[in-house]
Amino acid sequence: MIRSSFRKLKEGEIKIKSPSHYVTKTDTESEAFLVEGLQKSFPGIGIYAEEGTKISGKGRFLIDPLDGTHNFMHGIPYFCVSIAYEENSRILLSVIYDPIKDELFKAKRGKGAFLNDAPIKYSNIKEPEKSLISLGFPPLAYHRRKKFMDGLKELIMEVNSLRIFGSAALQLSNIASGRIDGDIEFGLSPWDVAGGWLLVEEAGAVITDEDGGDDILRGNIVAGTPLIHKFLLDFVQEKMKDS
Repeated sequence: MIRSSFRKLKEGEIKIKSPSHYVTKTDTESEAFLVEGLQKSFPGIGIYAEEGTKISGKGRFLIDPLDGTHNFMHGIPYFCVSIAYEENSRILLSVIYDPIKDELFKAKRGKGAFLNDAPIKYSNIKEPEKSLISLGFPPLAYHRRKKFMDGLKELIMEVNSLRIFGSAALQLSNIASGRIDGDIEFGLSPWDVAGGWLLVEEAGAVITDEDGGDDILRGNIVAGTPLIHKFLLDFVQEKMKDS
């Protein structure tokens, strides 16, 4: 469904949800498809999805039907579908699917992380000066833009390279698979981060909130290989954290 509409959006199929925040016809169609399928396969499980679906139940699926909408709108092939299952405040299962590369990331708590059924692990990069760091800064984080931009002036001198790819779920998936060494994200929603959270942990990498705790779904996170995470967490707390 997503592949068939990629680069084929028509006038009127994009709407503004809030300043700098858009939704496409494909977002809503993807969510409807996923909700219908999950309710049929797992009756009684709750759902909390980006485009407004809220259903109470035992546990819940956290769904981002199209993470990276801006990339999708602009014809950039970097977006995904993210689904996580949460029960008793713990993420137990997650799947993240990249429909362009046909890559399926999946994790089950205590059972490891996989990409197209092959086990994955974080990268072996240990030194910040060799690391590739991704960043996320959606509209919900714009209130802290001065600290963020001031911090980047220093961070860019400490690491090998910085990237803003535009899909938090894929960025976390790529930490799990060793393609990215660290990630800093502010202003995420629960569905943006839930699936990637478990993938990162099951791949042996580290993810925390900006205080070093486990309030991940609040949406301000630091992730990476064990040593790169420590470096980034220290940097965020010193240079980028809200006062």
